[in-house]
Amino acid sequence: MSAIVPYLLPLGIVVIANWGVRLRPWKILTHLCLGLLNSCTLLLGLMFVATPAIYRAIRQPIPPELQAVNPLGLGWVFVVTALLGWLCLITPLRRLLARVLPLDPASPVHSVALTFFVYLAATSLGPLLTSQSFIFSLVDSTRLSAGLLVSEQALFVVFALAGVGLFVRRNPRETAERLGLRVPKLRHLAIALAAVIALLAFDYGVSLVWRQFWPASYELVSQSSGQLFGRFSTVLGALLLGLSAGIGEELLFRGALQPRFRIPLTAALFAVSHLQYGVSPAMVEILIVGLVLGWIRERCNTTTCMVVHAAYNTLNVLLMPLLP
Repeated sequence: MSAIVPYLLPLGIVVIANWGVRLRPWKILTHLCLGLLNSCTLLLGLMFVATPAIYRAIRQPIPPELQAVNPLGLGWVFVVTALLGWLCLITPLRRLLARVLPLDPASPVHSVALTFFVYLAATSLGPLLTSQSFIFSLVDSTRLSAGLLVSEQALFVVFALAGVGLFVRRNPRETAERLGLRVPKLRHLAIALAAVIALLAFDYGVSLVWRQFWPASYELVSQSSGQLFGRFSTVLGALLLGLSAGIGEELLFRGALQPRFRIPLTAALFAVSHLQYGVSPAMVEILIVGLVLGWIRERCNTTTCMVVHAAYNTLNVLLMPLLP
């Protein structure tokens, strides 16, 4: 339950924004909530930025557990995130973005989507650049459970459904259409099969090159991934991993976000959100996978993306350890 609490505020803002599409008071409340979020993030960032100076002033060393997260770097990540969040609330800037992205600058839902897109991108990319060693140490001390995995992906589903306004702006049928949830045709399944084979071959090729030319990086990421996903190496575990990520991530990224932020930006966000791989060839690989899935969403539908993602993850877990 405690792991869900931090998501209640952003989820509440998403619901309020959907009410704000038709009711002006709710639209105003949406922007007030976003302003409060930005203010709290800025304050948190300034506290982290000031941490080294505070400890110097009291002539005490920074505790090792705090030093590990690089408080100065992390603080600037929060400061920049908050400032970008404030920029998202400026209507003329949203109008400029609407020239290149299918956004409605007057829509509170799109204001929230843009703000949260910036938050997720900045708070993912920032730690990758400032606290990568802490990320790996955190991953090494974590063993993902089936319950936590399902809960995380269920949150993605909830955010996707709430974001497009299920039971507020859209009924279930309209929601499914907006998210691209349609029964795949035979040609879609053929595309899915070809994509899974191509992506598995691509992953194998990247692993060979990576292991050959950057063995230390390859071993570090492999060990961290093994520690994090170790209990999913069985057939049932691989299926659970594949299906949960295939449904949750595709519904959020390809279903809800891509129609507003297009393929390249959505794929980039999809890549940097996989913090557990650090700055490595795996991140580039995930970016390519995201671009392929984005193309499939455009040519087919989100359901086909789910099939590809689920099959790719499941087979990757089961087959890759068997290959030389």
